[in-house]
Amino acid sequence: MKPTVRVSIGGLAFNLEEDAFHVLDSYLKALRRHFSGNPEADEIIADIESRLSELLQMRVNGSDGVVSITDAQEITKIMGNPKDFDETVSGETEEGMPKNEPYHDTESRDDSYNFFKKKLYRDENNKLIGGVCSGFGHYFKIDPTAIRILLAGIVFLFSFLSFKVVGTIILAYIVLWVVMPVARTFNQKLSMTGADPSIENIEDRSQPSPKKYKGSAIGTILNVLINIFVGIIAVAVFLTMLGIITTLVWLYMDTELFGLNNYLVLLGYNSINLKIAFVLATLIPIGALFSLLLKILRRSSFTSQTLVSFIIGLVIWIGAVVYISNKSIKFAQLHKERAEAVENLPVNTKSDTLIIKLGDEYLTANPQPQNPIMFYKGERMRDRQVCILPYVKVRQDTSLTDYKVEILKKDYADNKITAKRKAEALHLDYNVTDSLITVNPKWYNNKDKWNLESFEIIVTTPNNKKVVMETPLKESYHINSIRFNRYDCFGYHYDFDFD
Repeated sequence: MKPTVRVSIGGLAFNLEEDAFHVLDSYLKALRRHFSGNPEADEIIADIESRLSELLQMRVNGSDGVVSITDAQEITKIMGNPKDFDETVSGETEEGMPKNEPYHDTESRDDSYNFFKKKLYRDENNKLIGGVCSGFGHYFKIDPTAIRILLAGIVFLFSFLSFKVVGTIILAYIVLWVVMPVARTFNQKLSMTGADPSIENIEDRSQPSPKKYKGSAIGTILNVLINIFVGIIAVAVFLTMLGIITTLVWLYMDTELFGLNNYLVLLGYNSINLKIAFVLATLIPIGALFSLLLKILRRSSFTSQTLVSFIIGLVIWIGAVVYISNKSIKFAQLHKERAEAVENLPVNTKSDTLIIKLGDEYLTANPQPQNPIMFYKGERMRDRQVCILPYVKVRQDTSLTDYKVEILKKDYADNKITAKRKAEALHLDYNVTDSLITVNPKWYNNKDKWNLESFEIIVTTPNNKKVVMETPLKESYHINSIRFNRYDCFGYHYDFDFD
């Protein structure tokens, strides 16, 4: 058995055969001589020793494994001779150093080189969000910036077609972010890039650090004042962003003050796509401004990564705005024309009092906050239903001897003819029993949305008869201290006054 020497390399202890010890010792001495003129020689040698220790760990099995001279020679070949990339020196080699046989030209590679086979990792040293695009760039030897621009272009394209596809792409990125491991160790970084573990691939520390020059007193004061001003704006922007996020969360959960979700259900807009688009359209500009202010405070340089981040954010923001605008414009176009139709109710009663009330199921429904003409039911949002109460208008006509009841129906469409047909086809569910009219307005949900149709019950009575409307039906409604005597939504024929 050959004599062994126990040494520490890169902070780890190894058992080396005596011949292997002489090879590695000569190798490190040659490296120290090579970098002796470099002011950061100690750091470079420490980094090289760290790489050597990682390669040695791959060669030995267990704590009692012994490094042979063959292992030592192959490791020095992998790391490379500093003479190989020194343009000022001829082809002669240092004592104990391997001849000029670069690792990638060696034909005697064994299975140990599979440690450096390219694998897919996330690159956290070149990331914008999670380092996923950088990892794919290393794996496929493509500039990560090109991958980011391609991804942003796909998101931008599909934002016009389907926001669900955009959501799927974002979800896929998040999944890859979680699943793909991070390249942390030296071996993982080599596997990520497919680079040889040679000295040439160790971080170049031979360049002198840039000199720092002291500015004048006026420049220092001005710099401090700029920092204070930018800092105040950054704090204000941050508080604004925090306030918007808090408001959005509150509006999503609110059921007592505004009940915004009920209006979204009523119009069929209670969708995750629209909510995500609204959040992105609101927060991206503020977040970008905050990031810019932080860069100014830190005096960070504006690199290509900054530009790519800006482009990606801009594309996503434009996609969200286009999605919201497309929904709004389409809704306006589908409801730009209004038409009316009249339906007569068969009321034959000898009573001098006509009663109009809602069906019993509406009495257990919840009134919409700040809006008495709306009711809703369903505790969970997916079961939520909303209805709009009909407006009841009472007139007197001395020429009549009995009640005359009409339902004025109003509907909207993109053209007059379609709107007229829709108005004529409208039906308000009611039941007439002698002197009692029971009204059952339609319930709307996210799938069967409200298309702005409205109903107005017009009752004409003789002088000696009256009409009683049971709560919550009224002839006028007070909404936020404004009395609405008429409503037909986007027709906006209002008679109102302020209390």
